[in-house]
Amino acid sequence: MVLVVSLLVWFLVDPLRLPGDVLEGLNRRASVIGMFTGAAGLVVSMLGLRAQLRSRPADDDASISGTPEPAHARGPRPRTILLIAAVPAVVVTTLIVLAVVSERPVRYEAEDGTYHNARRLYNIDGASNNASMGYLNHPDSWVEIKVYAPRADTYTVNVRYSAADGNARQYLTVNGSYKVVLHYPGSDTWTSWSDAPVRLKLDHKWNTLRFQHDDGLFAAELDYVEIS
Repeated sequence: MVLVVSLLVWFLVDPLRLPGDVLEGLNRRASVIGMFTGAAGLVVSMLGLRAQLRSRPADDDASISGTPEPAHARGPRPRTILLIAAVPAVVVTTLIVLAVVSERPVRYEAEDGTYHNARRLYNIDGASNNASMGYLNHPDSWVEIKVYAPRADTYTVNVRYSAADGNARQYLTVNGSYKVVLHYPGSDTWTSWSDAPVRLKLDHKWNTLRFQHDDGLFAAELDYVEIS
């Protein structure tokens, strides 16, 4: 018991120093695993109940008289009992599916990244956390955002941006290995935010996304990226 408590305390103090968004994702997945465990317990109980019903001896009175009991005197049929026991399992399974399907994307704020020849902007209306990354309007202006992928796969990366001067473009480099061009249709104002989704191949664990101004006339400000 002491060992279990010690491990629990060690985990709660977060010795790995994981970011809050990663911890939030792990917490959601732990909840789903707990639901799966509960559903598995119900299934095992159902199987045990079925085995018990199959092995139950015949009623003593019926074996002595040779006359079967009236239907109203018998207990519920095995199929009825199994059906009643199956209802909680179906409900829990449905909740599991809904929890997995409705899982929210993980968000990474642009202003939390590292940057060069750009500025963090605060008190920005409409922006997440009222902050964004701006002045990405020079050839050497860039911001790097580290994102976490639970497995190597292709993900939808949604970029939240504003481009009030007009249609803008940025280069997006993934882990320094390959580059894509992001096109941002112009916004009404700098406090009008839009989404630019792009499909990217991410490696297992941490990935570095670099958003860099291209040689176009207009620049864009970044609010956040979401991974789903």
